[in-house]
Amino acid sequence: MQQKEPKLCKKCKTNNPNIIIQKDPVCKECFIGYVEHMFKMSLRLKCNITQKNEKLLVCFSGGQNSTALVKMASDVVHSTCAYNKSKMFIEVHVLYINESFIMKEFIQEYQPQDYTNFVTNECKLPFQIVDIQSIYPDPYVLLKQLQNLSESGSSREDFVRLIKQHIIYDYAIKNGYQNVCFGQNGQRLAADLFSQLSKGRGLSLQSATKYNYSFIYPLNQQKLQILHPLKELLNKDILYYLRLKSNMSFPQFILGQHLSNNVKNKPAHGNIDHLLEQFIDKLQEGFPSTTFTVLSSAEKITIKPLQQQNHCPLCLEIRDQVYNRLEVETLDNSNQQLINYLRANTKYYNKICFTCNRMLQSAQELEKFYNLEGFPPLIIQLADLIQ
Repeated sequence: MQQKEPKLCKKCKTNNPNIIIQKDPVCKECFIGYVEHMFKMSLRLKCNITQKNEKLLVCFSGGQNSTALVKMASDVVHSTCAYNKSKMFIEVHVLYINESFIMKEFIQEYQPQDYTNFVTNECKLPFQIVDIQSIYPDPYVLLKQLQNLSESGSSREDFVRLIKQHIIYDYAIKNGYQNVCFGQNGQRLAADLFSQLSKGRGLSLQSATKYNYSFIYPLNQQKLQILHPLKELLNKDILYYLRLKSNMSFPQFILGQHLSNNVKNKPAHGNIDHLLEQFIDKLQEGFPSTTFTVLSSAEKITIKPLQQQNHCPLCLEIRDQVYNRLEVETLDNSNQQLINYLRANTKYYNKICFTCNRMLQSAQELEKFYNLEGFPPLIIQLADLIQ
């Protein structure tokens, strides 16, 4: 039987037996070199990480994107890249927010993962673990708040994301990190863009999609740089890279996935974020230019400067005014009597933005939410400071 001849790598032009992408032949060595080069260029040219000894806080979640981010950051710090071994003299610190406390409550089959060996031994980077409930005076208040939120939609995931965001920003400022690095690749950023729009966060498009976005923390007016260095990469790039560079497994959990059949039987378990991710992924398969078309279009959007920029104490995004009839009807949910009561009898209702109001609409004990009862002192301090 005649043996097949090895395919020609389109980059190095050699008959390399280590072809990993058959449709568009690329050998293992060229592919790793390409991914590492894109990451370095994103850090230097797009994220403006050019100074020596700059401090970079890498947010690690245990997912595929953040695992690839930590591995790439380790390579550029320790000069272990496959081809271009030039070292970047930056200080990288990895922060992991442990969600086991809430995952065990909502997901029966959840098994905690230990990432210490991967980060400290394999990647040789300093590693800090912060429990998500640690900023609450009473940790069980967090569980009660999540149980009060609707199991459909993405209210619970959104609330957890807001709490994690507060922990990340507070940790970065207290430890002197001006650059906060997140691991979303291009496809995840495109899905986040649609997700933000569908939830009414039009003003946060720049922070959701830019390589480098400056953010002023309202509590002490310190500047933070929000970085997305994996923006030029796609899901397939990350998956191939991890297959070649790491042996970690990546279980995926949705907070509502074990609950009622009413949620289970819906597409993506009724979670709008996961639904939009699936939509972008399917579209990307048939139309390879989808992700970068979406992201380049988003970069052209200009937001009219607001005369007064007040922030929401929950999401820390700019709080815009509700102008059109559709927004008013969506926000009030045909219960004007309840809205009037909350405005008159709660302390922080008027400081919460449109999107966070929508997130809390389906919650029980609304009065406690809008009075921030049991919330972390950090969030209450922000709410008292914000006008």
